[in-house]
Amino acid sequence: MWNAMSQLLGRGLLLGCLAVSTVNIAFADELRIGFKSELTSADPHVLNGANRNIWNHVYESLVATDANLRPRPGLALSWRLLNPTTWEFKLRPNVKFQNGAVMTADDVKYSIDRAMKLSGPRTYRSYLRDVETVSVSGPLTLQVKAKAVSPTLPENLGLVAIIPKSLGDNVSEESFASGKSAIGTGPYKFVAWKHGENVVLAKNPDYWGDKEPWDKVTLQFIPREPARAAALISGGVDIINDVPSNQEASLKAFKLASVTSYMLNYLMLDQFRDNSPYIKAVDGSALARNPLKDLKVRQALASAINRDGIIKFLMKGDATASEQLVPKGFFGYDQTLKGLPYDLNKAKALLAEAGYANGFKLTMHCPNNRYINDAKLCEAIAQVLNQIGIKADVSTMPFSVFQTRLSTGGANGDPEFSVALLGTGAVTGDSSTLLASMVRSHGKNGGGANNYGRYSNKEVDALIEKAGATNDEKERLELQKKATRLALGDEAVIPLQHLNVAWAMKKELSIVPRADGFTMATDIRKK
Repeated sequence: MWNAMSQLLGRGLLLGCLAVSTVNIAFADELRIGFKSELTSADPHVLNGANRNIWNHVYESLVATDANLRPRPGLALSWRLLNPTTWEFKLRPNVKFQNGAVMTADDVKYSIDRAMKLSGPRTYRSYLRDVETVSVSGPLTLQVKAKAVSPTLPENLGLVAIIPKSLGDNVSEESFASGKSAIGTGPYKFVAWKHGENVVLAKNPDYWGDKEPWDKVTLQFIPREPARAAALISGGVDIINDVPSNQEASLKAFKLASVTSYMLNYLMLDQFRDNSPYIKAVDGSALARNPLKDLKVRQALASAINRDGIIKFLMKGDATASEQLVPKGFFGYDQTLKGLPYDLNKAKALLAEAGYANGFKLTMHCPNNRYINDAKLCEAIAQVLNQIGIKADVSTMPFSVFQTRLSTGGANGDPEFSVALLGTGAVTGDSSTLLASMVRSHGKNGGGANNYGRYSNKEVDALIEKAGATNDEKERLELQKKATRLALGDEAVIPLQHLNVAWAMKKELSIVPRADGFTMATDIRKK
């Protein structure tokens, strides 16, 4: 899995040297970031993308990631397999917490154990479900035993913030929010959090890594796009994140940067009910069977969607058309995989072959405040489905309502919708995450947690299981590619696009764009 650690570390050091060589170290000492999402928790073990973005300044983990979310050394200098189910991590020496204490393997064990036990709806427990035990075999040596072969365990552990064991059992949301327990090893220290307003960080002078140019970093929460743009234009902030393309014209005086993100928008299709609740005959009567259980119907839907047209006319640069689960550069991406081409005539012919020459009625459900242009994207898809004879309507709602109805709003607590627009992403830069959560049969060995359409294919399941049971990276890559090809050949889901993330900043600044969309002060430099 990680037999080239020293080479990767060497590359990381080289990149670091190159970065330093192009940067003037005498920077301004304060960086002000206009940040879209508000912080929801001060506890670094509460799972939330925006929270992780902010707290990754203060806390670090065993395994870090590069801009494409591929693993690289973090607080662990190296890791290796001692046997098929036991990983050994060698920690960096002389790393200090922000309270002056030296980090040891006991602190890492404490942090992982806490993350595994933390209760609540948004924790890292699902990423740590393979962990059986964590043991310390030396001051800087840690062993993590998995319940079974778990090739992606290092990447999953890379999501867990390391905090000092001295915090004990009384640590709480309140103690983190006050700053009392907000102690990490990262390049910045926690200063203050004003709910709904901002988070203030200060440079950690004792940081083990490269010294940061910014003495103070303020992340100002500005949820509305026009307000963020106005803050940049007025000089209230130095850089803003999540810039939609329709604002780029007003920001011509500033530097722009963007990247294709890990966030995938796709269509979920109900494939498990004989009578899907939001599908009817054209005259409104019940159908004898659920059309979406027919592969030709699913292929018709896929053939009717003009991804490139959507990107050009609707998204206007805010997304990249995608026929896969992960973007290029991620583990599991298959450059040979192509979906069905846009072809309305072929779509109509497929419907006729399936026995639906006259089409049917369908209601699509979509969030209207979660993803870029989410409601408009659904409306655009509905329009093309109408062109092939499917009378498609769209029902939109706030994501908080959508999420509950999606997962348990149907009869017997089943997913409610027949077709829905969803978004998810491979947070570890590996397609295995999505294969296990949205393609694998629901409930099989705990998999398929996000398989709301209840797609099921025994051959695909076997490939996913086999991939998860091998530590041979080349073999695992081919297995994941094959599972993806089979699943998307079945139209298990219909991938649409990977959202792009963009930043606007003062012209004297530059940023290294990350596929997770994180806005890290550590990636921002001044010329």
